[in-house]
Amino acid sequence: MNIKKVLLGSTFTAVLSAGMVATAFAASAVTNGSFETGTDPGVFSTLVAGDNTSVPGWTVTAGSVDYIGSYWTASDGARSLDMTGFSAGAISQMFTTVPGHTYTVAFDLAGNPAGAPGVKTLAVDAGSLPTTYTFDTTGKTLTDMGWQPQTYSFTATGTSTTVTFTSMDSGFYGPALDNVTVTDTLTNKDQCKQGGWMAYSDPSFKNQGDCVSYMQSNVHALGNKNK
Repeated sequence: MNIKKVLLGSTFTAVLSAGMVATAFAASAVTNGSFETGTDPGVFSTLVAGDNTSVPGWTVTAGSVDYIGSYWTASDGARSLDMTGFSAGAISQMFTTVPGHTYTVAFDLAGNPAGAPGVKTLAVDAGSLPTTYTFDTTGKTLTDMGWQPQTYSFTATGTSTTVTFTSMDSGFYGPALDNVTVTDTLTNKDQCKQGGWMAYSDPSFKNQGDCVSYMQSNVHALGNKNK
């Protein structure tokens, strides 16, 4: 028995200052990003590698993770994950991407404050070099987790991409994960081409030309060189 348990706006970003262009976003490409759908974990339940049913959309790909219910206060909704169960764990999800498009992975990070290490480490990877994120649990409690928003960006190289979150902490007290979204972020007019304009919903475009004009007008307004 495991005894261890004792930004994206709703509308497109407007022009803010010189050197910045308005950007468009698509709906999140991942499903069940806040882990709200799945087998009722109660206080918490431990999921082991190979489990792809307990939290629909996600597969435990290494070690084990704890599916958190009432054990601590989630960042979004009522459920979240401790990425270290009996051992350091990893989860992944595959989703559709457009080659050449830039994607932003947003997530909320905290850490299990009930035990060492005090600083938790989580790695995020979408097919290139992983990026690590840390969270200091000093002063945090199960009712005041101190969730912090984080982002990770990548450029898609294929029509599908897998995002993986991996705990770098052994033992029983790992990084906490919640509120995962993956959005196609329009940063260059070339992303409008070859059907790419259809990916965006915030704002949406009628056709490729509409998308290109949107980016060009913002670039022109600011003298931005990122065409």
